[in-house]
Amino acid sequence: MFTSYEDINHELELTDAGEMKMGLERMKAILQKLGNPEKTLRCIHVAGTNGKGSTIQMIQAILREQGYSVGTFTSPFLVNVREHIQLDGKWITDKELERVIEKMKPFVRDVENEGLGSLSEFEAVTVAAYVFFSQRAPDLCLIESGLGGRNDSTNVIVPLFSIITSIGYDHMNLLGSSLSEITHHKAGIIKPSVPVITGTDQAEALSVIEKTAKDNHSKCYRLGKEMYTERIKVSEGKEIFSYRSPYSNRTLMEIAMPGKHQVSNAGLALMAMDLLKYEIGWVIDEESITNGMKKAKWAGRFEVVNDRPKIILDGAHNPEGILALKETLKSHFTGKAIHVLFAALRDKDTGSMLKPLEEISSSMMFTSFEHHRADSAQSLYEKSTMKKKQYDENFETALMNFLETGKEQDILLITGSLYFIGACKKFLKKIIGK
Repeated sequence: MFTSYEDINHELELTDAGEMKMGLERMKAILQKLGNPEKTLRCIHVAGTNGKGSTIQMIQAILREQGYSVGTFTSPFLVNVREHIQLDGKWITDKELERVIEKMKPFVRDVENEGLGSLSEFEAVTVAAYVFFSQRAPDLCLIESGLGGRNDSTNVIVPLFSIITSIGYDHMNLLGSSLSEITHHKAGIIKPSVPVITGTDQAEALSVIEKTAKDNHSKCYRLGKEMYTERIKVSEGKEIFSYRSPYSNRTLMEIAMPGKHQVSNAGLALMAMDLLKYEIGWVIDEESITNGMKKAKWAGRFEVVNDRPKIILDGAHNPEGILALKETLKSHFTGKAIHVLFAALRDKDTGSMLKPLEEISSSMMFTSFEHHRADSAQSLYEKSTMKKKQYDENFETALMNFLETGKEQDILLITGSLYFIGACKKFLKKIIGK
């Protein structure tokens, strides 16, 4: 049974699989041996710091509402490694993944014997996704870049068009310390004469995307220039907004993903619909667009898993994500007591992440979880300037304590790391069934 990377690593006998291995040599070699399954796919490639998964879910929801079959490859997973690879909203089954892994086995060894080294675990699951999708032939595959873009294992496809969401400071040890350096990696998904849609608004980052698009003779659609969104109001966890582009003008659109940043992501998804419909010729009616946007959800992103007390899971794992989370909480829960359960990886900029949370929190509980890069609860506690704070190294104990002592009208926000969110989600399913 496949539930974790370790299961895949063991089955393929991968070595040093957990290391981040940049470059596309191994990917190109094994995919060629497998008959280049990625070349049979119609794809949209999505990169960026935040908003990739949400944008993909909105696109998927609209297309599935229209009746199209949609494959998605997203990361990271929260509970089970099979979450990476989904077809029409359903995880690849254990048997399907087993068959794909069996097909890959001899070629994984060939690549290693040729001196290219062992696949990383993420490379392995990316190959598995391309093989699976080529076998099932969905109408469209939505492929999320794992890290950066230029040298990411997903970047072996030529998509119908690319999407670059927001750009922020994350994975700086690998992508660079400036916005222009980070954007250089993200913009690496732009292919010659393939259009790109972007929600990036920082001048430094946008200039890199614009130059890369120009150098590749790729049309660039920019949020705030070629297409626009306007947030109209928030209503019971929903966002109401308008959208316009050279192709369409839509008023009173609704999404169930709260936050101003999600309105921006919705703009990218709607621009994607415009290109599919008006430039490529897909049939997408307005009812499917409206209904799909309303239905779109993304696990672990401002996900409400309990009402009384309200428990919110949000995988904000960098300063930009935390700032967006703060704005969402202020706009939707003004005047409410918000208690934060926080855990993060030690290589994150937790100092910048904590300050916005401290400004809107009634109390903070710091904890830890099982991950080789997880920071300790005590270390996070010591970094915080919050007055009302505690720490407990065991997140299950900390979570149970809140459930036992918290008031029904309180809000518990669980955030800091997507890996942490996954661990909490798994534990909450045991105790409250969600």
